[in-house]
Amino acid sequence: MSDKNTPGQFQQSQNESYPPNLNYQYEDEINLLELWYILWGEKIVIIAITSFFAIASVVYALSQTEIYRAEALLAPAEVRQSNNPLLGQLGAAAGIIGLNLNNEGSDQISTAMAILQSREFARQFIDKHSLLPYLMAGKWNKAEQRSVIDPTLYDAESDAWLNQQPSEWEAANKFNGILSVNRNRDTGLVTVAMEWHDPNQAQQWVNLMVADVNNLLKQQDLEEASSAIDFLQQQLQNTQLVEMQRAFYQLIESQTRIVMLADVRDDYVFRFIDPAVAPEEKIRPQRRLICIVGTMLGGMLAIMFVFIRRFFRQQFIAE
Repeated sequence: MSDKNTPGQFQQSQNESYPPNLNYQYEDEINLLELWYILWGEKIVIIAITSFFAIASVVYALSQTEIYRAEALLAPAEVRQSNNPLLGQLGAAAGIIGLNLNNEGSDQISTAMAILQSREFARQFIDKHSLLPYLMAGKWNKAEQRSVIDPTLYDAESDAWLNQQPSEWEAANKFNGILSVNRNRDTGLVTVAMEWHDPNQAQQWVNLMVADVNNLLKQQDLEEASSAIDFLQQQLQNTQLVEMQRAFYQLIESQTRIVMLADVRDDYVFRFIDPAVAPEEKIRPQRRLICIVGTMLGGMLAIMFVFIRRFFRQQFIAE
């Protein structure tokens, strides 16, 4: 028998002499070194691209307008409840002719929050306080540290828009875009906040909105209570039943109490726990974060560019 190994057997014995994990580790080290040499050879390109993105992110961050958040913390003014068992029956009857006698048990907080976020309330609020130029043409003047109206969009002296006047739909959408209304389910407290480039305007608008929604719901309840009282008095004259007369008197008393409460209280639905104040710290832009993310993005794109370009070069040489 011959002791000589065939070439295949010799190759097999060589492979068996190295553990598989050692082979993989050796190949990984070669691949990592090759990648490092590629990146090192293209370091000028990588530095140039990363520097470009870093500078661009700094310019972008500095060009962004600072936004401030003014918010007010509100609580329900008073929860009115009714214990009259006949109120539901008579309320249903009154509802046929358009009256609402069951308003004492309604959730006015949910109604007020819905009104605050409605386009109709935004439209009326903008028109009542003449906010359209400030909302649609206002911009922050860093030198004067206040909001000014862009003269290229609106001429304040002639009170005229130089281009097409923004529609009520556009103004309401922009207004609702900077407004947020949230309710804490655990405490029942409501937060009304406005994010705007002028902290003083944001503070004023939040407090005015709360006052306006209180007044709006107060007027609605006054009108409904007055109508309900007129309706009940008419029904009182048309019945001779003592029990029904007693029920009508109780309901008239309930609606009269609503009228008296609305007359003497300004904080009809919401009362301030913490009114809005002009904030001193901005919430955005986060310039440092923008610069960091922009630089990291530039570095990753630079590395991808180097590898993609090397791949196409190798494909071209192979052909």
